[in-house]
Amino acid sequence: MGKIFKRGLIALAPVAISLAIVIWLFRTLEDIFRVPLKWLVGEHYFPGLGLIVAIVFIFFVGVIINNFLIQRMTDFLDRLFAKIPFFKTIYNSIGDVMNYFKPKGKEEKGKVVTVDIDGMRFLAILTRSDFSDLPEGIGKEEEVTVFVPLSYQIGGFTAVVPRSKVTPIDMTVDQGMRFVVTAGMLSGNQK
Repeated sequence: MGKIFKRGLIALAPVAISLAIVIWLFRTLEDIFRVPLKWLVGEHYFPGLGLIVAIVFIFFVGVIINNFLIQRMTDFLDRLFAKIPFFKTIYNSIGDVMNYFKPKGKEEKGKVVTVDIDGMRFLAILTRSDFSDLPEGIGKEEEVTVFVPLSYQIGGFTAVVPRSKVTPIDMTVDQGMRFVVTAGMLSGNQK
């Protein structure tokens, strides 16, 4: 009986957790836009209108940001927000994560690699190979930065390692993360 329950749990957990996250995101967007929309449209408001307006709003913000003048203004706001105490820590961290997902050229950043440390190989994601914009001492020319995720949890560690200890792997970041999260139990044919 316990085995059957365990199999059911293993089958349902990814779906249930994914649905919970999507529902939470939709509810959050709905809650953000509900109050101003109720004030604006009054009795014509219906549940889900906030989500629709949020999606349309996000799309139009993307369209507007593509305008050169608006890009200059957002760059100014970025610099301004980056100077506000406490807020700048959160703002800069979120901005750095979002920049990681911007389209890249032929950079090596974002590749799945293995890192060889004393005969052990760790699956990692290459995050930086150029340290010229950072203070001296963080990394050298022959070094790279990798993020080594940990199994079964959200977390990991960042390491500066010699480039010679890094070997590229033919895997997408998504496949690499799934491999790590499952502690290496992911089969090679999953996409």
